[in-house]
Amino acid sequence: MAGAGIHPYHQQWPPAPVPPPAPGVVPPPPPVPGAPDAAAARPGAADEVRTIFITGLPVDVKERELHNLLRWLPGFEASQINFKGDQPMGFALFSSAHHAVAAKTALQDLVFDAETKAALHTEMAKKNLFVKRGVGTDANAVDQSKRLRTGGDYTHSPYAPPPYHPPPPAVSMWGTAGYIAAPPPYNPYAAYPVPPVAMTSPSPVPGPTAYAPVQNTKDNPPCNTLFIGNLGETVVEEELRSLFSVQPGYKQMKVLRQERNTVCFIEFEDVGTATAVHHNLQGAVIPSSGRGGMRIQYPLLWPGRANCGNIL
Repeated sequence: MAGAGIHPYHQQWPPAPVPPPAPGVVPPPPPVPGAPDAAAARPGAADEVRTIFITGLPVDVKERELHNLLRWLPGFEASQINFKGDQPMGFALFSSAHHAVAAKTALQDLVFDAETKAALHTEMAKKNLFVKRGVGTDANAVDQSKRLRTGGDYTHSPYAPPPYHPPPPAVSMWGTAGYIAAPPPYNPYAAYPVPPVAMTSPSPVPGPTAYAPVQNTKDNPPCNTLFIGNLGETVVEEELRSLFSVQPGYKQMKVLRQERNTVCFIEFEDVGTATAVHHNLQGAVIPSSGRGGMRIQYPLLWPGRANCGNIL
């Protein structure tokens, strides 16, 4: 029976239960130090051969000599020389197979030692060079026949920088504006007559004496390093240095003499200064080269890189 005053067909039913709220999205766990990144964990990345095998090195070759040659190449990560055989054998690891193949082509038949005319021979290795990281070893217990040099990033420090404290706001010791004027700064030489000195304007940057048209239809994305090609075997390094060292933003230069031609890499402070030299000196004639105008290009970079300073 319905209660008094309530029609039997208008009975109040209990409200429907409210469904529980959907569980929140669980945030992903923080990255584990030392764990491989997603790019390295992709299928097939571990099986990709990124190491080249180098022969033709002189018997008295040093680890630093091979490392300084390879560190110019894009994607270089580590190098090692095996001295156990009759002839030293080199291995170089790169960040991808594409960079390894490009380095193998660039180093093929390269004259490593000008005195002995030793030329390099390169081929793809059967497996990748193993780089052991993060493990402390005794220097006396390391096999000196296999010394590893890496081209890693040494800019990170294990010490955290001190916290930044902004300076306190400047407080005027002369009250509000217009109350009293601050005294001028003390000049101990105000009583001595100083003759005016004529300021000469800086001399303009010397340019090349002649230009010649060059074929430069294929170029790479701009970066802060320039590749100089079409140089003859007789080109004088000091003549190249005198032309590029006076350009704004110049940092360093490296000349590589090969069996049939000579190439040069020049690093600048930033992409802007490198682009200006790329445009202004394209086709400039070096008298000692004997091959007409030089060809200026940007070196090949891997995706996501706008700065190739570590090539040098």
